[in-house]
Amino acid sequence: MAADGAVRVTLPAELPAASIGKLAEQDAPEIGVAQIEIPEIEIQVFGRWPLAISARCYHARAYGRSKDGCLYACGEDPDGLPVETLDDEPFLVVNGVQTQSASYGCLLKELDLLKACGVSRFRLSPQTIGMIEVARLFRDRLDGRIDREEASVALRQLAGHTALSNGFFHGREGAQFV
Repeated sequence: MAADGAVRVTLPAELPAASIGKLAEQDAPEIGVAQIEIPEIEIQVFGRWPLAISARCYHARAYGRSKDGCLYACGEDPDGLPVETLDDEPFLVVNGVQTQSASYGCLLKELDLLKACGVSRFRLSPQTIGMIEVARLFRDRLDGRIDREEASVALRQLAGHTALSNGFFHGREGAQFV
């Protein structure tokens, strides 16, 4: 990708730490006689994990509308439309054509490890909670102005009743929080 001009790559949420570390290694590979520049690696560190994209807009269908005449049904549910199991447990969220995790993905405690691996960009996916405060927590944690535990407690309070998850990063089920 770098040889074709890519300057940044956002890795999928499903990748475990070992894969992220391998892809973000600082040593650029040699191709022929030239060494190529490795694109910056970006990781989503907060927000609902994007899991799938569909050609259909399930959000519009839930409101009895077609995709072409949806009237922006997704705007009626800014945090997405919850999908529950038969036991009424949160499972997924549908937001337009995207299927997302029911939990907020959270790699706040993993920021130091991600930086050490060579990840240079950290993406926050907007939710309807206090995103200014969320952004401030991540910035303060990255700059060392707040410790991991204090930041985690504050973020947990901001998330309210929405579960946090980081299982993919730790090689476990994505909905888990390790």
